[in-house]
Amino acid sequence: LNYDVTDRFISAFSLNFTPIEHAYVRAQFGWDVSTSSFESGTHPYYRAANIDSDDSANSGSYNIAKYNTNDPTLNVLAGYNNNFFNDKFNFGVQVGYHQLENGVTSLASYGSNFKVIDFYSINNCTESTVVSKKRATKRRIQAISGQAEFGYNNMAYLTFRFRNDWSSTLPKDNRSFFYPAVEASMVLSELKPLKQLSWLNYLKVRGAVAQVGKDAPALSIDPELEPTGLTGGGYKYGFTGPNRSLKPEMTTSYEIGVETRLWNDRINADFTWFRTHCADQIVTGFRMSYATGFILNNMNVGTFNTWGWEGHIDVDVLRTADLRWNVGLNISHTGSEVVKLPENLTEYYNAYTWNSGNIRNGVMLHSPITTVTGLAYERNDKGQVLIDPTSGLPRVSSKWSILGNREPKLRFGLTTSLSYKEFRLSAMFQGRYHADVVNGTMREMMQRGLSQESVDLRQSGTYIFNGVLYDGKENTDNPTINTIAVDMSKTPYFGNDEDWVQHRINYIRCQELRLAYIVPTAWLKRVTGGVVQNASLYVSGNDLFTITNYTGIDVAGNTMSAAAGGTGGEGYDNWSLPNPRTYSFGLSVTF
Repeated sequence: LNYDVTDRFISAFSLNFTPIEHAYVRAQFGWDVSTSSFESGTHPYYRAANIDSDDSANSGSYNIAKYNTNDPTLNVLAGYNNNFFNDKFNFGVQVGYHQLENGVTSLASYGSNFKVIDFYSINNCTESTVVSKKRATKRRIQAISGQAEFGYNNMAYLTFRFRNDWSSTLPKDNRSFFYPAVEASMVLSELKPLKQLSWLNYLKVRGAVAQVGKDAPALSIDPELEPTGLTGGGYKYGFTGPNRSLKPEMTTSYEIGVETRLWNDRINADFTWFRTHCADQIVTGFRMSYATGFILNNMNVGTFNTWGWEGHIDVDVLRTADLRWNVGLNISHTGSEVVKLPENLTEYYNAYTWNSGNIRNGVMLHSPITTVTGLAYERNDKGQVLIDPTSGLPRVSSKWSILGNREPKLRFGLTTSLSYKEFRLSAMFQGRYHADVVNGTMREMMQRGLSQESVDLRQSGTYIFNGVLYDGKENTDNPTINTIAVDMSKTPYFGNDEDWVQHRINYIRCQELRLAYIVPTAWLKRVTGGVVQNASLYVSGNDLFTITNYTGIDVAGNTMSAAAGGTGGEGYDNWSLPNPRTYSFGLSVTF
């Protein structure tokens, strides 16, 4: 059983007032409330429940939960805008008050040992197994903001912004945080010398420096308590400990860019360069040393920098009255570096990505935030793999090290469309260049003996691993070359972490191929009397093919969902299934 239903009510109210000319006062109130019910259950005859349960005669389980959310928002803005000096100069100023609240109340009950085999209900569970829990959280932010904008002749603009937040999820001494921003832009094509260039339709440069503050989730300072279970009652912290020195996370970003349109807008281009500095990043559920008395905590873990660029160009290769061929290309590159970690912390890792041997999403000081770490082979000073003289197998280090970087050198997207009268043929491609991918699927198939490679390895007879013996001579001028033959039919061997990270992987995927016919509007108006305004027929195919040098199953694999946040689980092919080919036929009508 797996069932859920949600009832939701969203409302918005606004009030606008003009006290004097060119001035305004605007109040906006929003209210988002919902009630959700979740039910899940396991049938008494479900085999997996019997295998996984400590009770060999598992007799069913049932869980029901109710969630109520209450999210009111309030924004009050006051501003003034006016033009001066024959409309050459424009000035605007605005101040505001903001309030945001997120409240969640939940009640959950769990029970097992059904009295009636096929009846899913908490009332059908044995009373002694029923456990109930109520939980309530509330997060509130209050803020003031302001901005001042200066404009000249619809050509040059300069904007200053600021905001100060007060958050209920941070300690009293740290709950207030201020972050400003400044933005500037100029339309160079409005300058007289450039206006005379017939081939230049538009040219704009822009730049910005901004800060953004971020608070913590609810119950980050003092996590919820749980019963001690001791005589006399009382409450205690669970796995997660308190952190009353938590600070807001602060990100400072720098950006410059240019936009242009050329030759009657036949060429459109945009380029952006950026750099960000994220200080005191808040990580929830950070794993602690057991010596602290807790397993998890919510902490300001580290500081890191990111930088990169993104460029886009869109070209009408052909453009006539009836025929148009357009090609668009988007390319981006991103780099990063961890510049600070807590003292005595050599690596931060995401435990939910630790699902292929000892490979995991780990970061280390002065390394990118998208690296994967694991246990590499031991090597001598020349980089040669050390071989155990007893077994003839490679030696594996007991210390985690960086094995690869999941962030590609380039990400790119390509679009193209060909239009002739009412017909339009379009295609969209997406890909990556030189990324590292963890082939966890192939690794586990090797471990279980399910792949052809595992069969070939067992039937290969003896094998001599390339490397030098770990015999005390490994770092001399003449290390002992390994000559020990290992009988692979008797020695179960399926590689180590270093073998299952594939480097410099490229791919291009056809995301969509679509053919559409747009019904002439004049014909629609004549036939329908204007009732149907637009109509089109289309046939499309999605994820039709992928070209790649990857040897596994899903080059775009991800071991986590997007809800995980952070750098996620991109680059982990761990029983991932590629997107299937899908074909669609459709009719689109606008009345």
